[in-house]
Amino acid sequence: MSRKYFSSVLILGLVLVALFLGGLPRVGAQESWSIYIYMCGSDLETESGYASENLQDLMNVKLPDNVKFVVQTGGTKEWHTEGIPSNAIGRFVYDNQGWHSVEKLPDANMGEESTLESFLRFAKEKYPAEHRMLIFWDHGGGSLDGACSDEKYQKTLSLGDIKSALAAVENNDSSKPSFDIVCFDTCLMSSLETANVFYGFTKYMIASQELMPGTGTDYAYWGEAIANNPSMDALTLGKIICDSYMKRCDKFEVGDKATLSVLDMSKLPALNKAYERMGQEALQQAESSPMYFFAGFNRMANGVEVYGPNNDAEGPWTNMVDLGSLADNMTELPAAAEVSKAVDSMVSYHVAGPYRKYGKGLSCYYNLDGQQATVNVYSSLPQVSKSFSQLYNMMVTTDNNGKPLYAFDLSKVADVPITWDADNIATVQLTPTDANAISSVDCYVVQIRPDGKVLNLGNESKVDADWANGVFKDGFDGQWPSLNGHVIYMAMEENHSDYNMYYSFILINGEEYSLSSAYNFAEGKFNILGAYRVNKDGNLDRNIRQLKKGDKITPLFLDADAKFVKGEEFTLTAEPQLADAMLPDGQYDYYFNFSAPQNEDVLSKPVSFVVNAGQIQVEKS
Repeated sequence: MSRKYFSSVLILGLVLVALFLGGLPRVGAQESWSIYIYMCGSDLETESGYASENLQDLMNVKLPDNVKFVVQTGGTKEWHTEGIPSNAIGRFVYDNQGWHSVEKLPDANMGEESTLESFLRFAKEKYPAEHRMLIFWDHGGGSLDGACSDEKYQKTLSLGDIKSALAAVENNDSSKPSFDIVCFDTCLMSSLETANVFYGFTKYMIASQELMPGTGTDYAYWGEAIANNPSMDALTLGKIICDSYMKRCDKFEVGDKATLSVLDMSKLPALNKAYERMGQEALQQAESSPMYFFAGFNRMANGVEVYGPNNDAEGPWTNMVDLGSLADNMTELPAAAEVSKAVDSMVSYHVAGPYRKYGKGLSCYYNLDGQQATVNVYSSLPQVSKSFSQLYNMMVTTDNNGKPLYAFDLSKVADVPITWDADNIATVQLTPTDANAISSVDCYVVQIRPDGKVLNLGNESKVDADWANGVFKDGFDGQWPSLNGHVIYMAMEENHSDYNMYYSFILINGEEYSLSSAYNFAEGKFNILGAYRVNKDGNLDRNIRQLKKGDKITPLFLDADAKFVKGEEFTLTAEPQLADAMLPDGQYDYYFNFSAPQNEDVLSKPVSFVVNAGQIQVEKS
């Protein structure tokens, strides 16, 4: 055989081998990933070092040469990681060579669209990959407030800002999205409105419906997973992020209300179509009978999971409710079943703690606060539902005097008398017509102190409601939830078939917190879920802590002007326990409270009672 012939055969053989190998699936080591983290440290870093903790966890992972993390830092007054500047924008890469700085830029507002756009452009040009992931790290405020609040510049990225930045850098192509995953390591961003911003830009979105603890996702666990198997698909990685997040939450005892969802963005058009149809059907009913439609709509929204603070005392309302459950309750709208089905299809994976089990993984805006301002923000969001925008504007439309056009005259039920029987069952009777215009009924207990000061102890909604006949009953035996024997303010947040959710205001060692708790009917007891620190701006922080022995607790109550009044400070000398106990001796008033859409609440006539030596004595009117 000639040397020339042998060489030709060898070359042909090599070509065939190359063609054969080229047709085989690529092994994991050939897949490349770039994970971009837009890390706005904010007060989470300044005060608690949470961003640095996540980075340290990441730096414990040994990466292959085809997986890189690209991080931009800023937005905080003080970084706790050596080498990250507090007075400049830092750009870093963590790869198989370790953590190293690649750029230092003049300080800039991380809550500005231009700052995000600059980072996206830098990351795309300098660190391309076959698979890319974008992470937003910081606070999140839901659909209305957006995410990434710069502590120094007091500015947050709106959903419109994020969409503009993405559109300036990336192609919007639903058949071939730029990112495999967009992840929000922030609170409250698993919403329909947020998803609409990222359609065409990513295959999957990972986000939480609820407040997220500052500990964040488990970067060490899921970082190692992608390092060990870069060929894994985006959904598999999303499930790993969710599962490891819940384990991390449980580790830090903050998992009771935690949630995280993986959303399949390819299913979004079908959901939008069904949602728009449901909005059109709602509009038709609202136009034919607005007062009663909106009252019923409010009842539905009040009966599902709500996320973040949605009361005046805890800060700005987020106005976020669970979309799937809301649709399930709107049985009179034919498209609602289609919406529920579309939500289930879009939520590819969902994890939740025991006290967030009724959510289906995706939220939407609902005008819980009854304010035109929030409706205006909602209506300005990218790709917002036209029908629901019209519906919510109709809900809050006012006349020239600022009175809602479709409001019920609550004065008709103000000062309705209460009957109180020998079994301590309080009852009020409304006409069926008036009851049909009411969206919620609960009960208040106030203490009349010897100095005449009125202190609101809170409310509860264990009301047996017969809406059809207008009869509302509540049993009250003089007991009230107490923390280690000390009465605290308790406000009902949600009521479900097997548990009720509450929030309370307290000072822990001088700092203001909102204490979250739940009464579990099966267990017959309260469970303390954690205390959310209240920021200087009035918002709830991601800093969640558990009460412990030695903590100094000061209960906070509300006076007649809804201002805080301090109760008597006490020290937790035993493990914290929340349990019903008889009210302290003194004078009290008991009310039913009625709400209708877009109206101020009104109270029934009070029933006055005295607690003396553990006995309740109702005063005759």
